[in-house]
Amino acid sequence: MSEPLGVSIIIVNYNNERLLAVAIESALGQNHPLCEIIVVDDCSTDNSRAIIARYGDRTKSVLREVNGGQTAALNSAWPLARYSIVIFLDSDDLLLPHAAATFAGRWSGETVKIQGPVVTIDEAGRQLGQVTPKFPPNLDTAMIRRMLLRTGDAPLSIGSGSAVSRALMESITRDGGFDRETPREMWMDWILEYNAPFYGQVVTIYEPQACYRIHGSNLYHINSIDPTRFTAECRNFEIKLEYFTGRCRKWGISFDPSVARNNSLWLLECRLVADKLSCTGDSPVEPVWRTLFRALKACINNEVSLSKRVIHAAWLVGVAVSPRAVSLRLIELRFLVVKRPAWFQTVLNTVANITWGRSSRTKAMYR
Repeated sequence: MSEPLGVSIIIVNYNNERLLAVAIESALGQNHPLCEIIVVDDCSTDNSRAIIARYGDRTKSVLREVNGGQTAALNSAWPLARYSIVIFLDSDDLLLPHAAATFAGRWSGETVKIQGPVVTIDEAGRQLGQVTPKFPPNLDTAMIRRMLLRTGDAPLSIGSGSAVSRALMESITRDGGFDRETPREMWMDWILEYNAPFYGQVVTIYEPQACYRIHGSNLYHINSIDPTRFTAECRNFEIKLEYFTGRCRKWGISFDPSVARNNSLWLLECRLVADKLSCTGDSPVEPVWRTLFRALKACINNEVSLSKRVIHAAWLVGVAVSPRAVSLRLIELRFLVVKRPAWFQTVLNTVANITWGRSSRTKAMYR
């Protein structure tokens, strides 16, 4: 039998001394025989480096002298990777013990990325009952490309729930995909989302491989119902669109960002919420209704099941037309996992399982 593929796990950290050791232990606890762990610290000012030092030669370390942000930190570490498969693990997340073996076992010569859902946990590590994202069935590279070119968006797992090829990172580097005047504005997850499907095959698996921790310091997870947060999400989407437009131009691929803005349900959802939360008694209601119309149109054309489109459309209408107190609760149920009653999360999981025809094993993971 051939030797299994090796996996390099790169943990990126900045001032996260409370959770760093848990992330490192989850990487060291992989049941795959060929793993290495690299911890890159982006110039932390807390006790992170002392924690890293405790592991001695069980890990490699990259101790940056200047804070450059997540993407710059990872770009200083992955060239040191010994193996062809790379997992980027955030220091507040953790890998499930089988993650490296699963990724290596599903890898083929054409694979540049494998993505899977993640189990959400709270700050103390307790599971919140949610597995995200809910990937559509039979999601393949062609479908991901089509969705990106139509909406500027596609089902994406966070970095901790994915693995990429070292060759992909080298190709993006050679092709100028990391060249940005403001590199802090682009997260590695986003760069890989837009590049991977155009360099090779993206494989989607439906079993969780990692845990994503939701806490008050998440940098790009919505953890408060505040119009400024949703406005920021809209701005982030515009940054991503600008980046993807440039990449398509370089590749000679046709892409119209104005069409994507009208087709992106995520963007229109965030705009609707921002408009609704910003409304006062004297504010005109036309912006909310205009955004609702565009969002419903995008929802109808979304590449998901009919039942999911109906539920999503009902939520959009409910947010737009309900009194503020009801709208706030609907928005909380949609975006704040920690505010969801257990029964509500169970209903969501059951609907997803029925709609997608999950196997019994996968259904158990979604409970």
